[in-house]
Amino acid sequence: MRLLNRLWGVWLLHWLSTFANAQVQLQHLPDHPRLFANATRFVKVKNQTDSVSRQLRAYIRKTAEQTLTAEQIVYPSKGFKFGPMREVQGRIIVLAMSYRLTGDERFLNRARQELLQLAALPDWAPNHFLDVGEGALAAGIGLDWLYAELTPDERDQISRSIVQNALLPSLDVTEGNGSWVDGDFNWTQVCHSGLTVGALAIAEREPELARQIINRAIKNLPHAGAVYAPDGAYPEGPSYWSYGTTFHVLLIEALRSTLGTSFGLEQFPGFLKTADYNLQMVGPSGLDFNYSDYHLETQNEPIMIWFARETRRPDLVRQELVAVNTLYRAAVSNTKSSVHPNRHTPLELLWWEPTLAAPSTTASPRHWTSQGVLPMVVMRSAWNDPLATFVALKGGTPNHSHAHMDVGSFVLEADGVRWALDLGTESYDKMRAAKLDLWSYAQNSTRWSTFRVGPEGHNILRFDGAYQDITGKGEVNPLPTKKGSLGNSVDLTSLYRNQVVRVQRDLTLNADRSVTIEDQWSTGNKPVEASWQWLTKAAITRTPNGLLLRQDGKSLALIVESSVGRTIDIEDVSEAKNPQDSPNPGLSRIVVRLASPANCTTKLVVQIIPGSLYEPAQQK
Repeated sequence: MRLLNRLWGVWLLHWLSTFANAQVQLQHLPDHPRLFANATRFVKVKNQTDSVSRQLRAYIRKTAEQTLTAEQIVYPSKGFKFGPMREVQGRIIVLAMSYRLTGDERFLNRARQELLQLAALPDWAPNHFLDVGEGALAAGIGLDWLYAELTPDERDQISRSIVQNALLPSLDVTEGNGSWVDGDFNWTQVCHSGLTVGALAIAEREPELARQIINRAIKNLPHAGAVYAPDGAYPEGPSYWSYGTTFHVLLIEALRSTLGTSFGLEQFPGFLKTADYNLQMVGPSGLDFNYSDYHLETQNEPIMIWFARETRRPDLVRQELVAVNTLYRAAVSNTKSSVHPNRHTPLELLWWEPTLAAPSTTASPRHWTSQGVLPMVVMRSAWNDPLATFVALKGGTPNHSHAHMDVGSFVLEADGVRWALDLGTESYDKMRAAKLDLWSYAQNSTRWSTFRVGPEGHNILRFDGAYQDITGKGEVNPLPTKKGSLGNSVDLTSLYRNQVVRVQRDLTLNADRSVTIEDQWSTGNKPVEASWQWLTKAAITRTPNGLLLRQDGKSLALIVESSVGRTIDIEDVSEAKNPQDSPNPGLSRIVVRLASPANCTTKLVVQIIPGSLYEPAQQK
């Protein structure tokens, strides 16, 4: 594993040196519109007759109609403008797209109104540069797509705002100090993408400034691209995967459509595999493996169509096409959709190719593992079975953007119920109000005192109640296959440095759909109290050999075996523990406690048996 990490380091240096010398040429810019689509492309998608294109056009038009009567956006005079910037971006995209498709001047006039209000703002909140990235994308698309219809004065006003509120302020942010400029987190993708779109929209006016912005983006995106290697996993979790990866794709498409090349920004090892990561994160219940700072949004994912087109894999669009159909039916029937619409959904029409609707014989693996920045494993007994057993476990480190102290934690589903939970993110506003070190991942950061973020709120091992070591990293390795089982081990030793000598967690999905978790640790010269945690919303009763969980008319048996004496506590953790914590109604924490003597090895095995395996036999 150390050799592999060194190889990735060599790879990153190679890419950084490659992109550091990239120099864009802006002498022969295409006419407007040129970002994401030109006039010919807009005509083509307007006339596509396949069912998906028709559904998307109908959805786009209906959303634009609703936007015509929406109240004016109120931008805060101070502080964050994040929500309003995302809102105006969605409005401009859908209105400008609808005008390009229909020629209806109502959409043009409302888009113009939104653009000019955005351009008139004195600033776009550079103290929180995500807001600027979002605003630059909105203004850049609006200016480009509606360029011919805007008056010269309106073009000047919008262009000046892009320069003064986005491009020039971005140059005040330096590289090398943990900023978004050369970071390995979602801000790097979002900010560089939005700024590049803005720069390409005004490039004929400010060619040297535009070149500087675009070259800087190309140079620094490898830092963010490196986190996907080699298997596509995303350290910041599924919701930030959606955010960062979407803007990564937008940057690629902005460069391709305007300059004729992506400069290889889609070629980072693991990047084109990351669509599989997105599929693997979803359990049979439809719930994600919601690790790290996860925000539940139930949005559709437009970039899945882009990945399907890029890789020529129709299997990647299945879930997204269901979501598009859901949005379409809700729009035409004026009902609330179970899918929260994504502000980038109109762009799907530009990426969609009718050939992607063809049947696919590609089958996603039931056993998926990743290495790299985020080692993890996902196993399931079947695809397309809502009652399948699903278990996912993460390795990695707490010391990364949006990370939790959760290395070795897992979620588990069986018989349609999620029995072992991750709670996702805590409210950032609550954590700020409690004056925590919200974005500090240091060993003694007060961030870890938050229940959902720290060790208290995860399905992990603990020793004497101590924190995991933030300098450690959990690496995942395969287990030998036995009688149709699937399995991995995760080496957790470095996470518990100075607590115990060695720690390993083995996770096995057995051929009969049961799951085995086997933990083993060795102590040094002092004894420790070990604790094993499992969070659940199930009703819990004790049995002679463990516990029985019941939820939604289903059951799950936990058979607990250990090499030393153990006790099992069932703790009510539904109430908020601290000012920064939210309540978690109905939540319990199972804690198995074991006293491990000095200089010995302790083993704890938990057999997890879905009720569907034993209840029919009982009924007979």
